[in-house]
Amino acid sequence: MAPFTDDTAAIAAQQIDIDETISRLGSKKGVESVTVLTKDGRVIRTTATPEHSEVQGKLLSRLVRDAAEIVEELESQDELSFLRIRTKRHEIMLALDHNYLLVIVQSPQKE
Repeated sequence: MAPFTDDTAAIAAQQIDIDETISRLGSKKGVESVTVLTKDGRVIRTTATPEHSEVQGKLLSRLVRDAAEIVEELESQDELSFLRIRTKRHEIMLALDHNYLLVIVQSPQKE
């Protein structure tokens, strides 16, 4: 068995932070799912079904990549950091990091 190192402790602390954040966000009113993806769309953590998350990851990572390219073309010194999509049934919020993508799907509030 490998020894417990400072790096191992740091990774464990990060995983706890991620799980707590997902739990906190998922408990907000109207939130249907919270998913953490790699930039290329692989699911790291999710509150949705695995099948739905895989499809969502593939499609949304492509959308984010395209949107980021458009932002860079419009303003070379700028970069995409957040994207919000609202449909009749859902609101999808995408927070971008250099390595990860946070996806929150929620039901829009009734007016």
